Amino acid sequence: MAFKNAIIDDRLDKKYSLSYIYGEHTNSWYGRQCHKFPYDWRIVIDEELDCWFMNCMYFDDPELDHAKLNKSLWILYYKGEHIRIILDYDIKQEIDNVVYNRVYKILSIRDNKTLSEKEIIALLREILAVYKWDGSLDEKEECTIYVREEVLKDEV
Repeated sequence: MAFKNAIIDDRLDKKYSLSYIYGEHTNSWYGRQCHKFPYDWRIVIDEELDCWFMNCMYFDDPELDHAKLNKSLWILYYKGEHIRIILDYDIKQEIDNVVYNRVYKILSIRDNKTLSEKEIIALLREILAVYKWDGSLDEKEECTIYVREEVLKDEV
């Protein structure tokens, strides 16, 4: 089996306590109070590998009211461990004469006791290539992604 985009259903929520994890890491008032997703929430999952990746929140833009940055907090679950990862991305960026739809920067990796930084980056490449723009369930959707090699150590 390989990674796939999935809408969180009751089975996945109960198996991994996803609504609780989301409620603990989101900046959404609704998510924190109710420990529920505001609408169909998506994850990238490989159940055979016992690994999933879920976006919990986008950071507020300090310069604009009610606006969000591209910078976001994700939880990488890998064989029982919850690793907090902060990602940022640029769109339509050229690297080595190739224009990528999204170029991801890893700003922070926290609570990691199992995987090396290189293993996490390799997993993120595989996961984000499947995630595409927004966890699309349309496998034919075109989206090229690039994950930068280094962790930039953002202070969050």
